[in-house]
Amino acid sequence: MGRITTLLTIWIAGFMVGFVGWYLYPQLSSVLSLFTPLVLSIFDAQITNAAIAGFATSIVSVVVVLVWANKTKNNRF
Repeated sequence: MGRITTLLTIWIAGFMVGFVGWYLYPQLSSVLSLFTPLVLSIFDAQITNAAIAGFATSIVSVVVVLVWANKTKNNRF
């Protein structure tokens, strides 16, 4: 896989995650709003938001790297 193909693949994956996230946000926000008072009562709001953003970004990164790593025939996960 070439460098340009890799960058385009990561770009497309990021676009798709953002696109799907935009449409799923209303449903997810209503579900997550049930847990928000509990989480905010334990932690500061900025720490909670930073943790949620870090968790979401780490999941996206791991998925992108796993998909990219499994494209080679010699190294199957």
